[in-house]
Amino acid sequence: MIRILIASIFFLLPFYISSQPNTLDRDYQQFELTDASIITGIIVFENENVVHINLLSGGELKINRDDILKQKSVVVETNSHISNDSTRFSEDILSVSEQTDSTIVRFELTGGSVLIGTIISEDSTSITLNLLSNNQTIINKNAVVSRDIVSSNIKDGQYWIEDPNSTRLFFGPTGRGLKSGKGYFAAYEIFFPMLAVGIGDYFTLAGGLSLFPGSIGDIIYIAPKIILYQDEKYALAIGDFFVKPKDNSDYLNIIYTIGTASFNKSAITAGVGYETNSKNPIFLIGGELRISRYAKLITENWFVVNSEVKFVSLGIRFLGENLAADFAFFVPLGTTEIVFVPWLGFAYNF
Repeated sequence: MIRILIASIFFLLPFYISSQPNTLDRDYQQFELTDASIITGIIVFENENVVHINLLSGGELKINRDDILKQKSVVVETNSHISNDSTRFSEDILSVSEQTDSTIVRFELTGGSVLIGTIISEDSTSITLNLLSNNQTIINKNAVVSRDIVSSNIKDGQYWIEDPNSTRLFFGPTGRGLKSGKGYFAAYEIFFPMLAVGIGDYFTLAGGLSLFPGSIGDIIYIAPKIILYQDEKYALAIGDFFVKPKDNSDYLNIIYTIGTASFNKSAITAGVGYETNSKNPIFLIGGELRISRYAKLITENWFVVNSEVKFVSLGIRFLGENLAADFAFFVPLGTTEIVFVPWLGFAYNF
């Protein structure tokens, strides 16, 4: 009888344990604020004016309801805990020598919160932060996953995310390059995918092959680019665009130089290239204009000297943290009829 009782206990114990509440069952809430901060935590108090939250990464925050754009329930893994290693990020954090009292800093925290604001005070264990929405909180340094200065991304008092596909217009290149170890996967007009990776901050290698139904790889293309100079405002590069059909000895090879000048909400790109089998220079002129935190207008225009190959374009790019989606129309010039050629593309950064 005792053996049966012990066996029953061991059999039923896992079901009892699994039935007990755990942190995954807690009512975690995620808030997106007007300043683009993302707050993850548990509501401990709320009324018609404010919401008081215990952050998942530690600390507390009071949010004005007027500063909340979105709110949703989320499930968070319990292993997103705060490390007990008090030196975890201290070297990187204390080495930001260029930081000033007005510097805007973006913090990513364990648990998924993203805080954007100015630092009021800082010591070896914590940071007091005033968000762009004028809410204040204290961050445990052990909860900091990353810390970046984003003052140049502040437009009209709001944080605007960077264009995740800033190295290209719709298809043509800009003077900008990928940082070392960064990359993207893109698809143009559905059938032309491209994979790119940054090597050593000064070299970007991209390439791909066509994916027409029933004939994968009929066209191969490679696009290396060397970054000669790049800062927040200016970028200059040289590159090559090589295209070859698989079963044909003909090929297209364009060697080019390209430059981009960036301003507060806009940018201009201009470049010239030569096709190695032709003496006619190819000019590219492009422009970008941010119209919101999550969208920009783009124009990309090509002109081949002593040729009828000329076309202009205008379209929009929708922006996410890692994803960019383009929709535009290209218009060939010099034709008897006006023809609008639709363009569709997307790029995912990693």
